[in-house]
Amino acid sequence: MRKFAYTLDMDVDTDFLSRFIGTNIKITTINRCFQGKLIHIDAARAIILINVKDLSTGKALPGAKLFFGRVILKVETEPSDHLTQEQHEPESGNTLSQDDVKQALEPQEVDATAPPKMKESVKRIINCTVEDEGINYILIDQFQPIFGPAIRHLQNQKVLSLAAVALNVSRNGKLCCLQVASKSCVYIFDILLLGPRVFKNGLQMVLEDKGILKVVHDCRWLGNFLFHQYSVVLTNVFDTQVADVYLFSMETGGFLPNNTSTVMECLTRYLNMSSSQVSFLMYKQSLVKDNPNIWCDRPLPTAALKLLSLEVNHLLALRLAMLDSLLADYTLLVDGYLNAYCQGTSDVFLSTESTSSELPKELQQLCVLQQRRKEKALKEYQVNSQGFLIRDEM
Repeated sequence: MRKFAYTLDMDVDTDFLSRFIGTNIKITTINRCFQGKLIHIDAARAIILINVKDLSTGKALPGAKLFFGRVILKVETEPSDHLTQEQHEPESGNTLSQDDVKQALEPQEVDATAPPKMKESVKRIINCTVEDEGINYILIDQFQPIFGPAIRHLQNQKVLSLAAVALNVSRNGKLCCLQVASKSCVYIFDILLLGPRVFKNGLQMVLEDKGILKVVHDCRWLGNFLFHQYSVVLTNVFDTQVADVYLFSMETGGFLPNNTSTVMECLTRYLNMSSSQVSFLMYKQSLVKDNPNIWCDRPLPTAALKLLSLEVNHLLALRLAMLDSLLADYTLLVDGYLNAYCQGTSDVFLSTESTSSELPKELQQLCVLQQRRKEKALKEYQVNSQGFLIRDEM
């Protein structure tokens, strides 16, 4: 049976559009055109697509995308072969007026203060060249159909990374989005739309699971948010900011730095990322500077979502690099043990029984190493009044 395209303008309701779930559709918004597979229409008259392609640029967009009714101008469908033309044509007695369709397509609650056009700062972000690293991210702003599978996937992981954005980073602030990344996917949970139920319905179980390591950069404020607003106790955390201070202490023979490092500084220092590779974090700062309420705007621009996913995704690689550095001294001592046994003379061990009361000379080398590092640090760094080393800004 011949396929045909039917344009859903201002005379067809969302019940009619639900017949096309599982098929490809084209959506025209106030800014551009997209094409993808329709998987859901929620109660708020929003549409979710997967396998999305931006027809304006020709680029494929990772993850699932949600389109709010108020920004949709037109929907075009390509029905399946098994559907007849009569099934797709609306009955004359059910034709809706333009006002009826406007009410059906728009969300029930609309922020009247929201600007009608995308902010200029967001446009600049979209025009900036952000290296495409193939990050597969999924925006979750409703409980069906993606939330359940996402939670099950996260529960089966051994290591996750976390990040978040908020309005007013304090105990009384507003958590806007929580990003959770596994090795294969980044989930962006829209806390503003999902509400506290997002934690009770499974996310709290993941965050409190002692068998899942959570990688976070500066867990203090996020832990503060989760505990005091949602009664969530974040457990089993690897904090990359703490690891950076500890590694500095190792490298300088016991000195502490005068300040902590940002995510951008850690990525540059431990992953050797270039300035262009970490520039997305500068773009994020620019977004917030131009619009402090950017994370409360809905829908969030695609560029902003990508920035959030990139940040949390890099934390996984950052942890592995830090672990290698954290174990450097330990590995050095073990190598000393091996060399003493393999290259030493026959009288290295006076008996087959270990003498636990004496510290082997191979392990005593750690003190020598630390002293050398301390002397080197005093030559390379200035010391402030508190006895901390003044670390150069990157």
